[in-house]
Amino acid sequence: MIDFLKNRKVQIAAQAVVITGLVGGTGAVVTMNKPVTLEVNGQAEEIRTFGGTVGDILDSHEIDVDKRDQVKPGVGTKVDRDMTITVNTAKKVALSVDGKETNEWTNANTVGQALADLGVDAKGADLNAKASQRLKDKGNDIDVTTSKDLTVVADGKDHKVSAAVGTAKEALKDTGVKLDKDDFLSVPMSAEVSDGQVLTVNRVKNDTVKDKQAIKAEVETKKSDSLYEGETKVETEGKDGEKQVTYKVKTINGEEVKKEKKDEKIVSEPKAKVVIQGTKKKEEPADTGGSDSGDSGDSGSGDSGDSGSGDSGDSSTGGGSGSGGGDMSTAEIKAMLGGPGSKWYQVAKCESEFNPRAVNKSNNAHFGLFQFKLQTWQSMGGSGNPVDASPREQFERAKKLQAAAGWGQWACA
Repeated sequence: MIDFLKNRKVQIAAQAVVITGLVGGTGAVVTMNKPVTLEVNGQAEEIRTFGGTVGDILDSHEIDVDKRDQVKPGVGTKVDRDMTITVNTAKKVALSVDGKETNEWTNANTVGQALADLGVDAKGADLNAKASQRLKDKGNDIDVTTSKDLTVVADGKDHKVSAAVGTAKEALKDTGVKLDKDDFLSVPMSAEVSDGQVLTVNRVKNDTVKDKQAIKAEVETKKSDSLYEGETKVETEGKDGEKQVTYKVKTINGEEVKKEKKDEKIVSEPKAKVVIQGTKKKEEPADTGGSDSGDSGDSGSGDSGDSGSGDSGDSSTGGGSGSGGGDMSTAEIKAMLGGPGSKWYQVAKCESEFNPRAVNKSNNAHFGLFQFKLQTWQSMGGSGNPVDASPREQFERAKKLQAAAGWGQWACA
């Protein structure tokens, strides 16, 4: 029975006795006394009343109606027999849906009704109270974690989540996927999640990697008068050394993101290459002209002079264009290129290590100090193979190529 109606029932009964006495027990009392069902916030009580309107009945029971309250039918409606008067008072609700907080008003009487009234889909949701719990006029706190469909990507697999989860941590827990010490999610564990969201597990590995690397052997040059100028000879074959370098490598999902050198240890020392460079001067050939031959001046001097002079001139010209400069030592080649500060020096060092006879072993298609292709060499006026030309001619052809096509011809430039 409705609490506020308990005392009111006694009052109504007393009123009925007085009225009955006044009318003398006639049938008029029966006609005016109407049975009505009064339902307040879901609690119903059958009463009998002499009120003319819904408002009269509410006033007689001291029910104050606020503008937010819901009264059906309206307060001005005339009372009929067996009428049901419904009053749902306004209740204030502090509502939190997936962490978003609002203050709401509702005429609902239970938690479940309030959520439906406020447009919150509670199907599969996690609530802080039972849906059947009745609301109070004030102090109603309703927390809702809605059901969501999410995807957690881990180790190349998609893990589907369909549950009432509020944070990334809860979603991950639902999949059963575990994080190792350094692993992390694509969002903070405390981050709120939404329907349709994709979360990625980032696997982190910190490995120690040992790498063997070559130590380039140096080249030492010794001068000796046992060889003529321009001649060289390898006295000691060099040999590259080897070292073991230890790195700490960090990867995320298999991709390297950081590499830090931690240690270096020499496995074998390099052995320098020793090259002998000649310093001995070449002797000039003696003059054996016709006048010293002892033959007759007319025939000997004339024939020898004509043919000797002509042959000598042709040979000199041919040497200048084809192999002028003769063999050069590495030191002379470096000097010709302008020394360490010159770009030509850097190009030749990178391309051939100053070796005018160098051949690219990987493709057998690049030759000489500047690693010419045969077609390019010949387009610059060279003949045959660059390795058969002197270092000086190779340099001249390279300068001609640079002037025509720029430094882009050499990756080392």
